[in-house]
Amino acid sequence: MRVALTARFERDVTALSDQRRAALFDAVRALSTAVGAPHLHAGLGIRKIHRSGIWEARVGLGLRLVFTVEADTATLVRVGGHDEVRRYLRSL
Repeated sequence: MRVALTARFERDVTALSDQRRAALFDAVRALSTAVGAPHLHAGLGIRKIHRSGIWEARVGLGLRLVFTVEADTATLVRVGGHDEVRRYLRSL
């Protein structure tokens, strides 16, 4: 699976600490193999959070990765805490 990044996602990543960036990198690596395989993504807590095909994965305590999946590409949209994710969903 290919991974694409949005400009907003890249800005979100620059605001993270080095430790959180490392955790995010590990989650993104796991995401590419876990999407479409329910038994593999149990640790990531992948779940659909919007009817328009937006998904969320847990990166760690208090950090969420928001993404979409189309064909063979996962597009990373946002990364942030619970409140940031909720604000993003309200803006849709």
